[in-house]
Amino acid sequence: MIIEGAIAVKAALNSRYRKVYKIYIAEDKHTSDVSYITQQAYTNRLTVERCSKEKIDELATGKTHGGIIADVEPRKFQAITSLLAKEKPFLALIEGVEDSYNLGYIMRSLYAFGCDGIVLPKRDWNFEDATMIKSSAGASEFIPIHLCDDMNSLMQLLHENDFEVVSAYRGKNSKNLYNSRLSDKAIMICIGGPLRGLSREVLDNSDKFVYIPYANDFRNALNAASAAVVMASEVFRQNHKGD
Repeated sequence: MIIEGAIAVKAALNSRYRKVYKIYIAEDKHTSDVSYITQQAYTNRLTVERCSKEKIDELATGKTHGGIIADVEPRKFQAITSLLAKEKPFLALIEGVEDSYNLGYIMRSLYAFGCDGIVLPKRDWNFEDATMIKSSAGASEFIPIHLCDDMNSLMQLLHENDFEVVSAYRGKNSKNLYNSRLSDKAIMICIGGPLRGLSREVLDNSDKFVYIPYANDFRNALNAASAAVVMASEVFRQNHKGD
Protein backbone atom coordinates (compact mmCIF):
# COMPACT_ATOMS: atom_id res chain seq x y z
CA MET A 1 0.00 0.00 0.00
CA ILE A 2 1.06 3.60 -0.59
CA ILE A 3 1.25 6.25 2.13
CA GLU A 4 1.75 9.89 1.27
CA GLY A 5 3.48 12.95 2.68
CA ALA A 6 6.56 13.59 4.78
CA ILE A 7 4.81 13.19 8.16
CA ALA A 8 3.36 9.80 7.20
CA VAL A 9 6.59 8.49 5.72
CA LYS A 10 8.69 9.64 8.71
CA ALA A 11 6.19 8.01 11.10
CA ALA A 12 6.27 4.72 9.19
CA LEU A 13 10.08 4.72 9.24
CA ASN A 14 10.03 5.04 13.04
CA SER A 15 7.14 2.65 13.69
CA ARG A 16 7.51 -0.77 15.30
CA TYR A 17 4.29 -1.91 13.65
CA ARG A 18 4.99 -1.61 9.93
CA LYS A 19 7.68 -2.45 7.39
CA VAL A 20 8.64 0.08 4.71
CA TYR A 21 9.48 -1.44 1.33
CA LYS A 22 10.48 1.54 -0.80
CA ILE A 23 10.42 5.33 -0.73
CA TYR A 24 9.82 7.64 -3.69
CA ILE A 25 10.91 11.29 -3.61
CA ALA A 26 10.44 13.88 -6.33
CA GLU A 27 13.80 14.56 -7.97
CA ASP A 28 13.51 18.32 -7.50
CA LYS A 29 12.59 18.17 -3.79
CA HIS A 30 15.32 19.17 -1.33
CA THR A 31 14.14 19.87 2.22
CA SER A 32 15.05 18.96 5.78
CA ASP A 33 12.35 16.26 5.62
CA VAL A 34 13.99 14.75 2.57
CA SER A 35 17.38 14.77 4.31
CA TYR A 36 15.92 13.05 7.36
CA ILE A 37 14.04 10.44 5.34
CA THR A 38 17.00 9.57 3.13
CA GLN A 39 19.28 9.27 6.17
CA GLN A 40 16.81 6.97 7.94
CA ALA A 41 16.40 4.93 4.78
CA TYR A 42 20.18 4.57 4.44
CA THR A 43 20.47 3.48 8.08
CA ASN A 44 17.73 0.87 7.56
CA ARG A 45 19.02 -0.22 4.14
CA LEU A 46 15.89 0.86 2.30
CA THR A 47 15.66 1.88 -1.32
CA VAL A 48 14.97 5.52 -2.13
CA GLU A 49 14.05 6.31 -5.72
CA ARG A 50 14.35 9.85 -6.99
CA CYS A 51 11.78 10.21 -9.72
CA SER A 52 9.58 12.66 -11.55
CA LYS A 53 6.56 14.26 -9.91
CA GLU A 54 4.49 12.63 -12.65
CA LYS A 55 5.51 9.16 -11.50
CA ILE A 56 4.65 10.02 -7.90
CA ASP A 57 1.26 11.36 -9.02
CA GLU A 58 0.72 8.06 -10.83
CA LEU A 59 1.51 5.95 -7.76
CA ALA A 60 -0.26 8.14 -5.22
CA THR A 61 -3.97 8.03 -4.49
CA GLY A 62 -4.21 11.67 -3.41
CA LYS A 63 -2.76 15.02 -4.36
CA THR A 64 -1.31 16.12 -1.01
CA HIS A 65 1.81 13.94 -1.04
CA GLY A 66 4.19 16.88 -1.39
CA GLY A 67 6.51 14.82 -3.55
CA ILE A 68 7.14 12.09 -0.95
CA ILE A 69 5.45 8.68 -0.82
CA ALA A 70 6.32 5.19 0.39
CA ASP A 71 5.28 1.63 -0.39
CA VAL A 72 4.63 -0.09 2.96
CA GLU A 73 3.13 -3.26 4.39
CA PRO A 74 -0.21 -3.17 6.23
CA ARG A 75 0.03 -2.16 9.87
CA LYS A 76 0.39 -4.91 12.45
CA PHE A 77 -2.18 -4.87 15.25
CA GLN A 78 -1.44 -5.94 18.80
CA ALA A 79 -2.74 -8.65 21.14
CA ILE A 80 -4.67 -7.31 24.12
CA THR A 81 -2.11 -8.86 26.48
CA SER A 82 0.59 -6.55 25.13
CA LEU A 83 -1.56 -3.54 26.06
CA LEU A 84 -1.76 -4.79 29.66
CA ALA A 85 1.99 -5.21 30.15
CA LYS A 86 2.68 -1.78 31.62
CA GLU A 87 2.04 -1.04 35.29
CA LYS A 88 -1.32 0.80 35.60
CA PRO A 89 -1.99 1.26 31.86
CA PHE A 90 -4.21 3.97 30.41
CA LEU A 91 -6.25 2.51 27.53
CA ALA A 92 -9.07 3.83 25.38
CA LEU A 93 -11.92 2.02 23.63
CA ILE A 94 -13.44 3.75 20.61
CA GLU A 95 -16.73 2.44 19.18
CA GLY A 96 -18.90 3.69 16.37
CA VAL A 97 -16.30 5.98 14.77
CA GLU A 98 -15.89 4.80 11.21
CA ASP A 99 -14.66 7.97 9.54
CA SER A 100 -10.90 7.55 9.21
CA TYR A 101 -10.21 11.29 9.52
CA ASN A 102 -12.02 11.48 12.85
CA LEU A 103 -10.38 8.31 14.07
CA GLY A 104 -6.99 9.76 13.21
CA TYR A 105 -7.78 12.95 15.13
CA ILE A 106 -8.77 10.83 18.14
CA MET A 107 -5.52 8.83 17.95
CA ARG A 108 -3.49 12.03 17.81
CA SER A 109 -5.10 13.36 21.01
CA LEU A 110 -4.92 10.06 22.88
CA TYR A 111 -1.25 9.58 22.03
CA ALA A 112 -0.42 13.17 23.00
CA PHE A 113 -1.99 12.70 26.44
CA GLY A 114 -0.18 9.45 27.19
CA CYS A 115 -2.67 6.75 26.24
CA ASP A 116 -0.90 3.38 26.25
CA GLY A 117 -3.16 1.63 23.74
CA ILE A 118 -6.39 1.83 21.77
CA VAL A 119 -9.05 -0.84 21.33
CA LEU A 120 -11.21 -0.76 18.19
CA PRO A 121 -13.99 -3.10 17.05
CA LYS A 122 -12.55 -5.66 14.65
CA ARG A 123 -12.88 -4.80 10.96
CA ASP A 124 -10.58 -4.23 8.00
CA TRP A 125 -8.96 -0.88 8.80
CA ASN A 126 -5.99 -1.33 6.45
CA PHE A 127 -7.63 0.29 3.45
CA GLU A 128 -7.96 3.50 5.50
CA ASP A 129 -4.45 3.41 6.91
CA ALA A 130 -3.05 6.21 4.79
CA THR A 131 -5.80 8.64 5.83
CA MET A 132 -5.46 7.78 9.52
CA ILE A 133 -1.70 8.28 9.47
CA LYS A 134 -2.14 11.73 7.96
CA SER A 135 -4.99 12.92 10.20
CA SER A 136 -3.26 11.56 13.31
CA ALA A 137 -0.04 13.40 12.36
CA GLY A 138 1.73 10.04 12.52
CA ALA A 139 0.44 9.07 15.99
CA SER A 140 -1.39 6.03 14.61
CA GLU A 141 2.02 4.53 13.78
CA PHE A 142 3.24 4.71 17.38
CA ILE A 143 0.32 3.83 19.64
CA PRO A 144 -0.52 0.12 20.11
CA ILE A 145 -3.90 -0.85 18.63
CA HIS A 146 -5.94 -3.97 19.41
CA LEU A 147 -8.86 -5.09 17.25
CA CYS A 148 -11.54 -6.70 19.41
CA ASP A 149 -14.25 -9.09 18.22
CA ASP A 150 -15.63 -10.03 21.67
CA MET A 151 -16.32 -7.08 23.96
CA ASN A 152 -17.68 -9.19 26.83
CA SER A 153 -14.48 -11.26 26.98
CA LEU A 154 -12.40 -8.10 26.77
CA MET A 155 -14.25 -6.53 29.70
CA GLN A 156 -13.87 -9.68 31.76
CA LEU A 157 -10.11 -9.70 31.11
CA LEU A 158 -9.82 -6.02 32.06
CA HIS A 159 -11.62 -6.57 35.36
CA GLU A 160 -9.45 -9.61 36.08
CA ASN A 161 -6.48 -7.26 35.67
CA ASP A 162 -7.94 -4.70 38.11
CA PHE A 163 -8.97 -2.14 35.49
CA GLU A 164 -11.63 0.48 36.02
CA VAL A 165 -13.81 0.87 32.92
CA VAL A 166 -15.08 4.45 32.60
CA SER A 167 -17.60 5.29 29.87
CA ALA A 168 -18.56 8.68 28.53
CA TYR A 169 -22.32 8.49 28.93
CA ARG A 170 -24.98 10.93 30.12
CA GLY A 171 -27.47 9.12 32.35
CA LYS A 172 -28.99 9.30 35.82
CA ASN A 173 -25.96 7.59 37.40
CA SER A 174 -23.35 9.63 35.52
CA LYS A 175 -20.90 11.80 37.42
CA ASN A 176 -19.20 15.04 36.47
CA LEU A 177 -15.89 14.14 34.81
CA TYR A 178 -13.99 16.69 36.89
CA ASN A 179 -15.36 15.28 40.17
CA SER A 180 -14.36 11.71 39.28
CA ARG A 181 -11.16 9.95 40.33
CA LEU A 182 -9.42 8.62 37.23
CA SER A 183 -5.96 7.94 38.56
CA ASP A 184 -6.35 5.30 41.27
CA LYS A 185 -6.17 2.20 39.06
CA ALA A 186 -5.45 1.04 35.57
CA ILE A 187 -8.14 2.63 33.44
CA MET A 188 -9.95 2.22 30.15
CA ILE A 189 -11.99 5.18 28.95
CA CYS A 190 -14.77 4.31 26.49
CA ILE A 191 -16.04 6.76 23.90
CA GLY A 192 -18.82 6.14 21.39
CA GLY A 193 -19.50 7.64 17.99
CA PRO A 194 -22.32 10.09 17.22
CA LEU A 195 -24.87 7.68 15.76
CA ARG A 196 -24.82 4.49 17.82
CA GLY A 197 -22.77 5.49 20.85
CA LEU A 198 -21.33 2.73 23.01
CA SER A 199 -22.55 -0.85 22.66
CA ARG A 200 -24.66 -2.56 25.30
CA GLU A 201 -21.75 -4.93 26.04
CA VAL A 202 -19.55 -1.98 26.98
CA LEU A 203 -22.20 -0.13 28.97
CA ASP A 204 -23.21 -3.23 30.93
CA ASN A 205 -19.59 -3.83 31.93
CA SER A 206 -18.69 -0.25 32.82
CA ASP A 207 -17.70 0.58 36.39
CA LYS A 208 -18.39 4.29 36.13
CA PHE A 209 -20.22 6.70 33.83
CA VAL A 210 -19.01 10.27 33.40
CA TYR A 211 -20.26 13.29 31.54
CA ILE A 212 -18.42 16.41 30.40
CA PRO A 213 -19.95 19.51 32.01
CA TYR A 214 -20.75 22.51 29.81
CA ALA A 215 -20.64 26.23 30.56
CA ASN A 216 -24.26 26.67 29.38
CA ASP A 217 -27.44 24.72 28.68
CA PHE A 218 -26.23 23.28 25.36
CA ARG A 219 -27.97 19.92 25.00
CA ASN A 220 -26.01 18.16 22.28
CA ALA A 221 -23.10 15.81 22.81
CA LEU A 222 -19.56 16.63 21.77
CA ASN A 223 -18.27 14.60 18.86
CA ALA A 224 -16.02 11.65 19.68
CA ALA A 225 -12.81 13.48 18.77
CA SER A 226 -13.62 16.37 21.12
CA ALA A 227 -14.71 14.05 23.92
CA ALA A 228 -11.46 12.09 23.57
CA VAL A 229 -9.42 15.28 24.00
CA VAL A 230 -11.30 16.30 27.15
CA MET A 231 -11.27 12.87 28.80
CA ALA A 232 -7.67 12.01 27.93
CA SER A 233 -6.42 15.39 29.13
CA GLU A 234 -8.22 14.90 32.46
CA VAL A 235 -6.69 11.43 32.94
CA PHE A 236 -3.29 12.95 32.19
CA ARG A 237 -3.88 15.87 34.57
CA GLN A 238 -4.87 13.62 37.45
CA ASN A 239 -1.89 11.36 36.93
CA HIS A 240 0.62 14.21 36.69
CA LYS A 241 -0.41 16.62 39.44
CA GLY A 242 2.60 18.51 40.67
CA ASP A 243 4.81 17.52 37.72
